[in-house]
Amino acid sequence: MPERNDREMIKNRQVPKPDAVVQGMHDAHGLNFFETDPNVEFLLRNYVPKDEYERVLPLLSKLGEVAGNEVDELAHEADRNPPELVSYDKKGEQVNHVKYHPSYLRLEEIGYGEFGLAAMSHRPGVMDWPTPFSRVLKYSFWYLFAQAEFSLCCPMSMTDSAATILEKYATDEIKEKYLPRLTSTDMDELWTAGQFMTEKQGGSDVGANTVTAKQVGDHWEIWGDKWFCSNVSADIALVLARPEGAQQGSKGLAMFLVPKRLDNGEHNGYRINRLKDKLGTKDMASGEVTFEGAVGYAVGSIENGFKQMMSMVNSSRLSNAVRSAGLMRRSYLESIVAARGRLAFGQQLSQLPLMQEGLFEMLLDTEAAASMIFYTANVFDHSDNDDSDSKKLLRILTPLLKGYICKRARYVTAEAMEIRGGNGYIEDWVNPRLVRDAQLGSIWEGTTNIVALDVLRAIRKDDAGTTLLHHLEQRLSRMSNPYTERAAKLILKRASVISRQMEQISQKQTSIHDVAAKRFMEQMYHLNAASLLLEEADHEIANDGNNRKLFLFIHYYHRYLKAADDPIMFDTSVIEWLDAVIDWEEIPTDVVEKLLEALD
Repeated sequence: MPERNDREMIKNRQVPKPDAVVQGMHDAHGLNFFETDPNVEFLLRNYVPKDEYERVLPLLSKLGEVAGNEVDELAHEADRNPPELVSYDKKGEQVNHVKYHPSYLRLEEIGYGEFGLAAMSHRPGVMDWPTPFSRVLKYSFWYLFAQAEFSLCCPMSMTDSAATILEKYATDEIKEKYLPRLTSTDMDELWTAGQFMTEKQGGSDVGANTVTAKQVGDHWEIWGDKWFCSNVSADIALVLARPEGAQQGSKGLAMFLVPKRLDNGEHNGYRINRLKDKLGTKDMASGEVTFEGAVGYAVGSIENGFKQMMSMVNSSRLSNAVRSAGLMRRSYLESIVAARGRLAFGQQLSQLPLMQEGLFEMLLDTEAAASMIFYTANVFDHSDNDDSDSKKLLRILTPLLKGYICKRARYVTAEAMEIRGGNGYIEDWVNPRLVRDAQLGSIWEGTTNIVALDVLRAIRKDDAGTTLLHHLEQRLSRMSNPYTERAAKLILKRASVISRQMEQISQKQTSIHDVAAKRFMEQMYHLNAASLLLEEADHEIANDGNNRKLFLFIHYYHRYLKAADDPIMFDTSVIEWLDAVIDWEEIPTDVVEKLLEALD
């Protein structure tokens, strides 16, 4: 990692301190979501070359400004004006048209067009970038955008993932026809994609799906019902269906590209039965679809459709975690602005001890989640370059992040609502939308139970857990400071316990392991998040002489991995140093030394 004076670069990138007044009702709307987040800049400096870092800053600053202003306003308006299904035209002909509010259409222009969020990792030229964006850079943009608008990220993610699937598995003819459209930033040329997988009787058990495919000449006819189709108005859908005569279960499923319109301009043979009335993501259309002999084209091997779709799902899981982490960051930002901008009981809210505890907990969760998503994005970049170790790492990291971060976002958004108080419950403010949208993260691409079991499967079938711990040990072996070296030993002790548990999981599959799968997943997440915070602390001390990240690591370890015997000392340190941590000010060495001693 490059050695730079981080302190100088972030000194002006802090959460603003509004003047507290008796009737102060401050929110984060109007802020630049990038300029007020020193942590994103810190992480980028650690993961990308200096020339890329310096070139990307103005682009991220631009998105941060747009997200905190126009996107935030449009998202609020679109949330209040959900799409409508127009099934038939005035002549009684079926049209399957989804009518969107102008605010949502403008959001699409910003996301797909101006910033090219769905295209940026597929081709050069997006925002004049000379190459396709790395995943680290790509997800830094998504992290900012999701803080203002979560719903549109679903269609953009599916369009992005569909392009990847076609690049990997489709015939040259399909690639030539569809990829330029899926990766376009011209709204007149753009086609978006959907992923139609879920059926009534199947749900998470995709192997129970009954939608069938019948080969007719050079194409297939798709028949049956899909129960949950997000971005139901998509120009193309990737659909799982069972070819006639194929075996039962997920191994008998194939993947088909189903266009909305045929080459002659007619609507393909399926109908949208209705749109879902959802708790959240209200401005994005999800619906129920019946295929009535719709024309479809096989993508990749007929025998490996489910595996191919799962490669799309695994990519979406990381995207999902990025979006949920964005919701956590927005919730934390709203809470800081609200608590610093209001007086209660004769004091600024942010100075009341229990409020400080709540703010600090949100800060810990938010920065740990950011550490995990940026690290995993970096692993993804190496995996794209056919690094075998990174492929194993990615196999276990994606369900770990999906399982924990998306679940934790529910808690953090709800805490932010409570911190704002009564206003937080009112739809004029952003909190209700954050709370509603956060619920979906734990359901998309597999519920928490499903992904927790997938973590166990990655350990048993792919030996991915061993690779994960090996990289953790390598990371900790590179500590260059006496305090971080000392802290590394604490993590290694806990890692040895996790390692023994993994051995038991690998040797025999039992219901006992399944019962504990979520708790085990959470411990693995916390272990890796703590190790990343410590690595960041080591770099921060070396480059800047600041102990802020080490302070965070100590508290994270104390809170989530092994509680110390003297919690009063830790609580006192939060009260004393919270403002310094929020504002990225210096934490003295003697503070972290005393806390480390309490953990030994």
